[in-house]
Amino acid sequence: MTAYSKNAEAKMSFLLGLRSGGLLDTACLKAFERVSRIDFVGHQYSDLAHEDVALPIACGQSQTAPGSIARMVAALDVSAGHRILEIGTGSGYATAILSHIGQSVTTVERYRTLVEAAQTRLARLGITNVNIVHADGAHGLAEEGPFDRILIHGAIEADIDPLMDQLTPGGAMIGVLRMGHGPELTRWRRIGGSRSVEIDSMGRLDMPPLVKGLSKFL
Repeated sequence: MTAYSKNAEAKMSFLLGLRSGGLLDTACLKAFERVSRIDFVGHQYSDLAHEDVALPIACGQSQTAPGSIARMVAALDVSAGHRILEIGTGSGYATAILSHIGQSVTTVERYRTLVEAAQTRLARLGITNVNIVHADGAHGLAEEGPFDRILIHGAIEADIDPLMDQLTPGGAMIGVLRMGHGPELTRWRRIGGSRSVEIDSMGRLDMPPLVKGLSKFL
């Protein structure tokens, strides 16, 4: 079997795994099919690119397992016309997936090293509807808002008002809420133009805490 055939077989098994894990949204599945995870991991981890495991990236960070990304993206319920804010660019893998579903993605990363690497990857792949910003994303990016959807890569506390204010009426935000009984994948939906919020808990999901502030050295 050639290397190409092995990769194609691994990719098919990967996609079937996402489906069996509960990802049934057609647009999401097509996005995962179009974006190869191999392009977003170090060469030493290429054999694990199609496994549902978190993988190390630069700056001591990790790329979330695809199954967890799939749960978050599906819960976000993105449509083709949506403007998306992503907090925590990382390798740019989830960014690329979102770029194939929504209209545009503004993504914020606290590590300059990761920003530059993600910019290079996305440019090489011809993805043009993404804007990567080197900034502290803990409070969002109000100057670029409002957004239809917000995705947070990290566990947060209950204070989400600054982020909710950056959502359009009816907009939704997905993140992991740190609670007494454990971290829960949570969806907040803004009701109309008010500050009222509808909250849905969507099961346990472990994720590192969202870190505030810019990295000083990386």
